[in-house]
Amino acid sequence: MKPQCALVLVLLVVLALYCKENEAASFPWSCASLNGVCRQGTCLPSELYFGPLGCGKGSLCCVSHFL
Repeated sequence: MKPQCALVLVLLVVLALYCKENEAASFPWSCASLNGVCRQGTCLPSELYFGPLGCGKGSLCCVSHFL
C-alpha cells in the first residue's frame, strides 16, 4: 500500500505544479477584458491589483476601475 500512496502523492504534486504554471490561462477573463494594464513591480495607488491574469511572468494586472 505504501508505494501506491507515494505514487499518488507524486502525481498530485506534479499536477499542482502544472496548474500553478498555467494559472493565468485557466481563467475565462484576462487583464485586457477588465480594461487593465500589465505593469512590472507595483500598481499605482489609484489602481486595484488583480494578480497575473494573462500578463507575462513577473507582471501584475492593474485595473483603475472595476465596472
